Amino acid sequence: MKKTALLLLVILFTGINVIAQVIARPLKEVAILTMPGENGSNGASVVWHPVLKRYFASFAGNATYPLAIFDATGKRISPDGLETMLDIRGMWYNTVTKMIEANGYNDNGWISYKLDVRGIPEGIKQIKTGQVQPDPQSVGVFDAAKKRVSFLDGRKIVSFSLQGALAADVIELKYKNNPTEQPEGELEDNSKPVAEYNATTLCYTGIVNAEFAVLNYGEIQIELYNRKGILTKAFKLPEEMPLYTNFNFAYANGIWWMFDKGNRKWVGFK
Repeated sequence: MKKTALLLLVILFTGINVIAQVIARPLKEVAILTMPGENGSNGASVVWHPVLKRYFASFAGNATYPLAIFDATGKRISPDGLETMLDIRGMWYNTVTKMIEANGYNDNGWISYKLDVRGIPEGIKQIKTGQVQPDPQSVGVFDAAKKRVSFLDGRKIVSFSLQGALAADVIELKYKNNPTEQPEGELEDNSKPVAEYNATTLCYTGIVNAEFAVLNYGEIQIELYNRKGILTKAFKLPEEMPLYTNFNFAYANGIWWMFDKGNRKWVGFK
């Protein structure tokens, strides 16, 4: 009887582990956003404006790099010479202000875009000054449920209120691989980049129990985590898709966007 009971426990435990495993579902290409010009190499972000029904896509690296606006079909509707007007990192649609906003490199703060009657940016407004982010290169995303801006900081997600205050709650992501080797006797630094994960970019999905996403370029997959830092979903990317250690990854309008540097285009997967 004891052996039978033990065997049943082993089977039950094994079954629970199988159920708990997250299997990455393969994604298929569904859209293309081709960026204009020749300046810039790192795609900063793609944002969907739910009222105008348009995509806003930007480069990171310089205030003169291209910013492009596309309709829902992926057709560019903005002029060739449109610029980001700030050295952009993250970009988001703020559901409170109803505006497209962005955070800049280092201490460039946060800005909002002033749109003309056609919905094309014609200027910017400074809404935060200083480094309101954990790292100079951090890519911000808007957490619509909490009404705040969140950033990836090593294995942590840290957030700032719309007033610029650092939120007390921090999410530690339970990555299955370990961070860079830690010297013996020293405490683990969870703010350091994690090997095989994109170090700068976080995505907010709005999906219950899978609110945040990161890019695991080592496994060639996108991983979704809940607000407790638990991995709950994963999506497999095509092996031929170029992936990068920084930037070039976004989520907008229910589509995962990966920037192809060689062809200067955002490739959308679903």
